[in-house]
Amino acid sequence: MDINLEECYQVLEVDESAEVEDIEKAYFRIVGECLKRGEKERIETVKNAYQLLINHRKSQQEEESAQGQRSYEQEVTNNVARALRGMSLMIKVEAFVDHLEIKIRGSKPHQKKAILNLIYQSFKSSDILQHTLVKVVAQKTVKTHFWQEDINFTPNRNNQVYSNDYLLLQEAEKTLNTYVLPIAGAIALAFSFAEVLTWFIGMWVHEFGHATIAWFSGYRAMITFGATITTLEKSNFVYFGILFLLGLTFYTGWKEKKNSPMIVAVTLIMLQFILTWIVSYSDYVTLMAFGGIGGEFYLSTLLIIAFYWRLPEKFYWDFWRFGAVAIGAITFFSSFTKWHNIKVGRDNIPWGTLWGGRGDSGGDLNILNDYSGWSANQIIGTYVSLGNICFMVIISFYLFHLFKSRPELWVKIRQLFR
Repeated sequence: MDINLEECYQVLEVDESAEVEDIEKAYFRIVGECLKRGEKERIETVKNAYQLLINHRKSQQEEESAQGQRSYEQEVTNNVARALRGMSLMIKVEAFVDHLEIKIRGSKPHQKKAILNLIYQSFKSSDILQHTLVKVVAQKTVKTHFWQEDINFTPNRNNQVYSNDYLLLQEAEKTLNTYVLPIAGAIALAFSFAEVLTWFIGMWVHEFGHATIAWFSGYRAMITFGATITTLEKSNFVYFGILFLLGLTFYTGWKEKKNSPMIVAVTLIMLQFILTWIVSYSDYVTLMAFGGIGGEFYLSTLLIIAFYWRLPEKFYWDFWRFGAVAIGAITFFSSFTKWHNIKVGRDNIPWGTLWGGRGDSGGDLNILNDYSGWSANQIIGTYVSLGNICFMVIISFYLFHLFKSRPELWVKIRQLFR
């Protein structure tokens, strides 16, 4: 016979809130009682009621599950849309049993890093994600895509997280590029209160400034404490030795597909040729005198910006660059503040030499003044300008690599003005 849902509940003696397990328990209990009493006709009625209620509850559960999935997909869509706001993208989210798929339309191939980072950060800072695997697909057409990347949100042993090696490496790179220069600046500021230590570090950079001019001009040079000893005649051994090392650097960079060492090598080879074969001896003397304090600026700047370069593996630069950026920052900060203080009259021009005192005519600035004809104001203006240029180079490198490693910052900046 036909019975409605209300009658089914009455037959099985359950209420409308009963779950499938409750219905099954009631069914087997009543069937058992009917068998004991010999009520076979009632068993058929109970069976029909049971089947109808089971189908009804399963249908309800499927609808609730589908509705929950739609709600979950919509919540994820809204979360991703907020993260990618301002990029004019179409977003579609589909939840599967083993993963969540995010399809994006309207993106450009170069936006991959920004999109992945923004999605990663949006999930990392919220608790809406119910999957441990997220597949992000940047669609070119309905059937093709620019790229596809998986983000694994499986917690580690400390329950701290997450993501794949690709994003973990990006996280490390972002952290370094964001904080290395501010930390180096803080170290330099702290060292400024230890004048003797700052002077000691800067003195070696100063002497290397002299030596690099000599070496790239083809002269032998030996660095000692507070002085650089050079020969009076050029040496083919120095020229071709440095040329060989620069060529080897270029080859290694080419072999490892790293642009930074190749660009640096080519630039230095051209500079070496000019200084060795084109620059006159009188100009060389001026450059040698200038290169001490000048090296405190340009060599320290190179040490700082070289932190961002990817040099050949045999240089072990991933290790040495941390010490280099600290030395560069300490030296640059000391020289930069000193010459700006000299400009406004709060400090004096460092005439003379370490060993001969202020009256030694062989001092770098004495040579610039007496031999090259530079006035005191010209000396001050030149070093202040060099310091300002180097400072702008450092800031430019920092901002370039900051936004390169964190392209989502551009998106967030645009979002502020929407």
